[in-house]
Amino acid sequence: MMIKLLATAHQRSRRGQDGFTLVELLVVIAILGILAAIVLFNISGVNASAACNAMKTDGATIQGAADVYYNAKGVYPVGPPPVGQVDTATPPNASTVSITELLSNNFLHQAPPATETFTYIVSVNYGNGTVHGALAGAACVYNP
Repeated sequence: MMIKLLATAHQRSRRGQDGFTLVELLVVIAILGILAAIVLFNISGVNASAACNAMKTDGATIQGAADVYYNAKGVYPVGPPPVGQVDTATPPNASTVSITELLSNNFLHQAPPATETFTYIVSVNYGNGTVHGALAGAACVYNP
């Protein structure tokens, strides 16, 4: 008798619980969609920020390498100089930093990505040989 009561109670408790309802599934899918949208929104600017930080780090590395090059050779590593200009201790304003010169003399171990450009700044606010960097396609600069 007791076994029969337990069996019927067990059958009654399982009745109507065969799975989730459509509404419950839709609510869970909606919650997951909202969470995914929040995560994607938060990480969308991470790549641009990381590229900017990498360019600033590369700029500091190139600045250090250019300073060590100057201490060793007495001139800054200037890219292809303008026509008729020779290397001097003070690089011309907006002249490019010669990355190949730094690499070939082992002052720099790796070239920065092609999207990064580095030039020299000659102005009142900066000393001779101060490197300025810019990231292509972004409003990100090193030594603005």
